[in-house]
Amino acid sequence: MYNGNLYEKMKLRDRFREITTLALFTLAVAVISVVVMNILVYPVTIFAVNHKNAFNFIVKDLSIFGLAAILAAFLGVRIHRLRKEGLATRDIIIYLAKKPLYYITIFFFFIITSAVLVFLLYVLLSNNYYLLYKLTNK
Repeated sequence: MYNGNLYEKMKLRDRFREITTLALFTLAVAVISVVVMNILVYPVTIFAVNHKNAFNFIVKDLSIFGLAAILAAFLGVRIHRLRKEGLATRDIIIYLAKKPLYYITIFFFFIITSAVLVFLLYVLLSNNYYLLYKLTNK
């Protein structure tokens, strides 16, 4: 029965050919990924083994410095935009203090909501046997 779906009127040979093409493409992408990652990762691994202190400095200290620089840049851009909008320094400080508190409040709201849902599911599932027993043995 053909209901307008292209896959319903295809023969098994055609489906096999499409699946084979997809499988070969997936295999080729996996092989290319492994080769490229080995080309990229091998020199980094050799460097990390031979120069531990330099690698640790690059990964740990420069990563922290980079993240701090990115955070400072975002903060600077935000302050610049707020000044362009005509906000006073006091209002900018209040805004920058309120915004993280707003997001922290939303985060804890979701955490508490998730905890309540998990607790209710636990209570429901832990009493499930007892509830089924009561329902079947009036």
